[in-house]
Amino acid sequence: MELRQLRHLIAVVEHGSFSRAAEAVHLTQPALSRSIQALESEVGAAVLERNRGAIVPTDIGQLLLTHARLLDTVTRDLDRDIALTRGLELGELRIGVGPYGGSALVGPPIGQLNFAHPGLRLKTILAPWQELPDRARARDVDLIVVELSQVQQMEDFAVQGLTEHAMVPVCHPRHPLTGMASPTLDDVFSYPLAGPSLTPALTAVLQKLIPASLRAQQKKRGLLAVECDLSGMLKDVLRNSHAISLMPAFMVAAEVAAGQLVCVPGVELGLRVRFGCAWLKARTLSPVATRFMELLAAHDRCLAAQAVPAP
Repeated sequence: MELRQLRHLIAVVEHGSFSRAAEAVHLTQPALSRSIQALESEVGAAVLERNRGAIVPTDIGQLLLTHARLLDTVTRDLDRDIALTRGLELGELRIGVGPYGGSALVGPPIGQLNFAHPGLRLKTILAPWQELPDRARARDVDLIVVELSQVQQMEDFAVQGLTEHAMVPVCHPRHPLTGMASPTLDDVFSYPLAGPSLTPALTAVLQKLIPASLRAQQKKRGLLAVECDLSGMLKDVLRNSHAISLMPAFMVAAEVAAGQLVCVPGVELGLRVRFGCAWLKARTLSPVATRFMELLAAHDRCLAAQAVPAP
């Protein structure tokens, strides 16, 4: 049997039909059917069957499928490690980022890497932070950029942390909070809180941060009045409501400078967030990935050193 036949088996099972699988592997449906028939001829038994209209693997098909997936992963890792020898000029880098903080960090380093090495192929894959580790395990991405608490406890990942960033309360310029001489935490948390889906660690920290007088109210209505993982959309929510959000200052520096949003003055949350890069320990870190992380770390240090313009 051949690896391509095993990959065809994977495609049919994953897509659930010969027509969709044929399109995914760039074959005609008859050609894909012949490939599966050849595989069945090699093993001397059927590998697929129809069950209530669905295509499912037989017992021997399931055995083949388990080994096929392992072989496919090992082969792709081998191809990738061979490609690493090409260095920075002909390499490829696939970066997984979340739609919130990670995506706000990676643009300039990717641009700098492309400018210095235009022969590189750079791809970003946007996914919810909960999915990013599995995307790395599936080899969809080479590394992920995440808030560190999301991966620090995962034993199969290596991590390189970036700078800590203070979280600041953000709202629109005409918000009632901006007219107060010395707003307090009670004042801030009396307004609806908008933000991305939270990690358990950050949820616990926020719950402790909310003043005792407001905890019962927050518990009744939920910690977040508006949950939105897209940073751009979340900023639009803030511009058009009395909601507040807690963000790293670098995420709103441009909007603050343009007068579209403000950081509530005089409120110290004592809350900090730290992003970083993570990758599977079992995979070799490519020169391209190493260079990207160097550029990302330099960009992150620059952001941390910049003061957010006063409202």
